[in-house]
Amino acid sequence: MMDIVQRNLFRLLRNGAFCTDEQMEAMSAFKWDCLYQLAVMHDVVIYAYEGIQRSKNQFFLHLTDKQWVVWQKAAEEARKGKQTLDEEEDEFLRPDHLTNPMLNHKLQIILDDEHSDTMTRHLLLLIISIVRHILNEGMPIRQLLELGLYLKQQGNKVDFDMLRKWIASLNLSQMSQLEGEFLTLLYGFQKEDIPFMQDKKDKRVEDIAQELLEFTNTRSHDWYFSQDADSIFVHNSNTTAMFSHVRRSARYFRFFPSESVTNFFASFVHSLSHIEE
Repeated sequence: MMDIVQRNLFRLLRNGAFCTDEQMEAMSAFKWDCLYQLAVMHDVVIYAYEGIQRSKNQFFLHLTDKQWVVWQKAAEEARKGKQTLDEEEDEFLRPDHLTNPMLNHKLQIILDDEHSDTMTRHLLLLIISIVRHILNEGMPIRQLLELGLYLKQQGNKVDFDMLRKWIASLNLSQMSQLEGEFLTLLYGFQKEDIPFMQDKKDKRVEDIAQELLEFTNTRSHDWYFSQDADSIFVHNSNTTAMFSHVRRSARYFRFFPSESVTNFFASFVHSLSHIEE
C-alpha cells in the first residue's frame, strides 16, 4: 500500500495533469520535502507544481514560503529543459529499439512503414518506452502520465485496430494490459479511456505497482559495473541491486518473456560500457 507521500504525489499529478480536484492529506513540512524529492526523481515537477497551484487553497496543503520558492524555481527550470520522447537520459532506454532481435526486426518494419499512421506509431513508442522503463528502471511515473495525456488529447486520431495488431505482433499484449491497469490505478482512468486494454484484470496490480515504486530507488545504474581508477578489478556498484534486477527480470518474464531475457543480458552488456577501457 502506498504511503501518504506517494498518495499525495499522485493526487497532485492527477490534479495538475488531468484537472481533477482531489483533496490532499495533511503532511508535515518534512514530508512535503520528501514529496518534492520524489517529483524531481521521477521528472514530474511540472505536473506536480500545476497540481499544487490548483490545490493551493485546500485546507491541508501547507507549504512554507521557502518550499513555494523551491517548487516555483524547479518548475521553471523543468519547463526550460523538458525532455522529449527522443531525448531519453539513457540511450539504452530508447523506445524505438527492442533487445530481442526478432521483435526488434518487426518493430523496425512498423516504424519504417511510411504509409502507417504517424499518431498510432507515436502511441506505440510511448507504450514501448514504458516497457523499457519497467524492465530496467522501476515505475515509469512520468512516461505513464504522458501516455495518459496522449490518450486524452490525441486518442481520437489513433487507429486502435492497427495498434492492437502491432501490439500482438510484438508480443506486447500483457505488458500493454499492465500499463492500462497502472493508468486506472494511479491516474484514475476508466477502461473505456484505454482502447487497447482488455477486460481481464491482474489481481496483483497494486502489489506490482508498489514493488516498482520501491525499486525505482535502486535505479539500473546502481548495479552497473565499474572500475576503480587505481585498480584493474571490476566491481558492481550495488550487489543487492544487481540481484534485485535479476529477480525482477524473472518476475516480469510472464508479462514479456520474449524480451525479458534478452533485456537482462543486454543490460549487463550495456553496464560494461561503464568500465574504463
